[in-house]
Amino acid sequence: MKIPALFKSKHGVTLLELAVVMAIIVVLSGGVVIGFRQGHRRALHNASLQLQADLRYAQRRSIIEGRQFGIAFDVAQNRYRIISTVPTRTVRTVYVQGGATLLETSAPRLLFHPRGTPTAGFRITMAKGTDTQRITASVSGGRIRVFDINELDYE
Repeated sequence: MKIPALFKSKHGVTLLELAVVMAIIVVLSGGVVIGFRQGHRRALHNASLQLQADLRYAQRRSIIEGRQFGIAFDVAQNRYRIISTVPTRTVRTVYVQGGATLLETSAPRLLFHPRGTPTAGFRITMAKGTDTQRITASVSGGRIRVFDINELDYE
């Protein structure tokens, strides 16, 4: 078998070989960075969906049982508690998963009236890496929504 002249260099690496290796390294590292970034977004999205589901759970329990339920946030511990106000008790404690963190809340807790509307407008911000999402609960109609702050500007 005859070896092509391109690969028979005894003086080092040819410019073509170096360019091919560099191109392979660039393509592979680009894929790793993109995959890492998508992993951050996926983890943050899943954590915010979990919080949104828990907010709706508290809202529905308020309607069904005819008394206030809500969520009390503990940003320092990166957790929140689903609470009942009468009698005052913790229904469930949830630690934010996937490396996402609770950044700030507009109030330490959000309560829902027995008709399902929150006692006040509310928002909480969550983040992972450079990605940030905001969850809001509006007083009019009790809607609970998730916004990606990186894509929307609503200040």
